[in-house]
Amino acid sequence: MYSGHDIEKQQLTAPLTGSSPYQAAPLGAQPKQPERPAQSSGFRDPIFLLLFVGTVVAMCGVAFTKGVDAVTDAASSSDTDGSTTISAGNKKAMGVIAILCACSVVLSGMILSFLMKNAESLIRTSLYINIFLTGLFAIVAFVNNQIWVALVCVLFTAINYCYMRAVQRRIPFASANLKVACAAIRDHFSVVFVSYLAVLKGVFWSTVVILVSFYAYKANELDDDDEAQYNDDGTEKTVSDNFGTAMFFIMLAMYWGQEVIKNISHVTTAGTVASWWYDPSRTNVVSGSYCRATTTSLGSIAFGSLIVAVIQMLKEMASSAERRGEGNIFTCIARCILQCIQNIVEYFNRWAFVYVGVYGDSFIASGKAVFALFKNRGWTALINDNLIQRVLLFMALTVGCITGGIGALIPVITGDWLNEVNSDVATLQYTFAAVGFLIGLCLTMIMVSVIDSAVATVFVCLAEAPNVLESTHPAYFYDLTAAWRECHSIVF
Repeated sequence: MYSGHDIEKQQLTAPLTGSSPYQAAPLGAQPKQPERPAQSSGFRDPIFLLLFVGTVVAMCGVAFTKGVDAVTDAASSSDTDGSTTISAGNKKAMGVIAILCACSVVLSGMILSFLMKNAESLIRTSLYINIFLTGLFAIVAFVNNQIWVALVCVLFTAINYCYMRAVQRRIPFASANLKVACAAIRDHFSVVFVSYLAVLKGVFWSTVVILVSFYAYKANELDDDDEAQYNDDGTEKTVSDNFGTAMFFIMLAMYWGQEVIKNISHVTTAGTVASWWYDPSRTNVVSGSYCRATTTSLGSIAFGSLIVAVIQMLKEMASSAERRGEGNIFTCIARCILQCIQNIVEYFNRWAFVYVGVYGDSFIASGKAVFALFKNRGWTALINDNLIQRVLLFMALTVGCITGGIGALIPVITGDWLNEVNSDVATLQYTFAAVGFLIGLCLTMIMVSVIDSAVATVFVCLAEAPNVLESTHPAYFYDLTAAWRECHSIVF
């Protein structure tokens, strides 16, 4: 904790003048009790809201009428007896998977407290690990006489070392930012279940896409009585040309839906953390944020998500051309450019959707706010993200390894109980270790994605209305502002 005498000497000024309804106040002064900023009323970007809702309704309508009928007809004409009996071995295997899921959820829940207590040391450790790994790869390459690979690894080792030295002063601020984000999530932990719900929604949407795709295939399948049609390579066509057009729009809808589902969770987290920042006494925070994300702000989410979906679709077309051997050097270049554009747009959207969640603005208004933010705090935001995301990935991999270890131990602990799955203990250990690692990694990535969204929201709120935190959470406010001064050697 920092002494009040030292803090009173500092003055706090809002980084984005005019973009926040709050005015700066001396750190030692007693600020006026702030009111939480009012969410913009009405539906934002209604055109994209109607377009997205129409797409969802149309896809679901086709999937659960004609799509189900097509699957039923195909199943009835097959030679299988339709048996769905689950063997005892499969039941036990599913039981082990359920245990691994439960272990992963428990370990993921422990991350918040661990990150808050060890944020700075974990950030430093992640930097050292990068240096160690690239250095280790260089040694292994030299031992195996792969000189060029070794030289590249040495170069990356030097780059990682220089990066570590360059960001040393920024680590305390990234650590303080991460602690505040974890505190907000801990106080409103139910926001994590919104992300778990997103997984279920993703499974549902994938099922819809599969059903619609199957119907499109059956509707455009060429009968034996039809005149034979041939592809450019001389092979006989099995579907009409209309199938390609139908699949283009189906795949576009698939990418769009996936992006919207992911960004709803991001916007919900942003709204939740903003409520914690501005008005910690407020109740039903998560449900209110989720309600706004799925109603008044859904059009803005659909707008930004559609941009990414179109880029993903174009990139997939370029990749498909390469796989079919129809591409050339220009196709490869186009795919690489599209990948870079997608990464930039996704990063931009990440910050824009924070403004959507905090203030309920339209996507264009939120985009303008993002440009203003990066004009003032661009490099700090980028480096802050890089440092924290390294730690979050490191934690996800750690939980994955622990869950994988638990999976490897289960066949040893249970003895002959899993013989109906496989009598070879070594095979069971390898299988459940791999399954446990994947389950732990995936479920923990859901948790850390929530923390990552909270980190971005904390940075935005700190840039927009820093003095509000002094009134609502003074201890975290002093930690953040002190870390900022240590990072930049200037008043925040």
